[in-house]
Amino acid sequence: MKTRMMTALLSLFLAVGLVSASVTTTQMAQQIADGLCQFKILVIGILPTLALILFLFAGLAYAAGQAFGAETKAKAQGWAMSLLVGGIIGIILAVLAPILVNIFISMTVGMTVSSAC
Repeated sequence: MKTRMMTALLSLFLAVGLVSASVTTTQMAQQIADGLCQFKILVIGILPTLALILFLFAGLAYAAGQAFGAETKAKAQGWAMSLLVGGIIGIILAVLAPILVNIFISMTVGMTVSSAC
């Protein structure tokens, strides 16, 4: 009798623990999804602006280098090319951010949590 009572009590605690763990996991998955959505909004809002600034600085560096000697001109062209590549990478990341976030949310959360973004 005592063994049955202990087994029933242990089963009850196990069931309560499993339900509590699934609720906690779902809440954590929702928080991860919300964080990824906020990151996507941040990336979409900031990266295109930074890319435009990099493009402008690339043009300024290239134009400023034309007024100097050959060595300074070569350095300015290198800086301008680096700024240009950085701007292009920023635009690519801004375009890919929504796609990547949706992939990460579907991998992390699955079908249990509705996507907020």
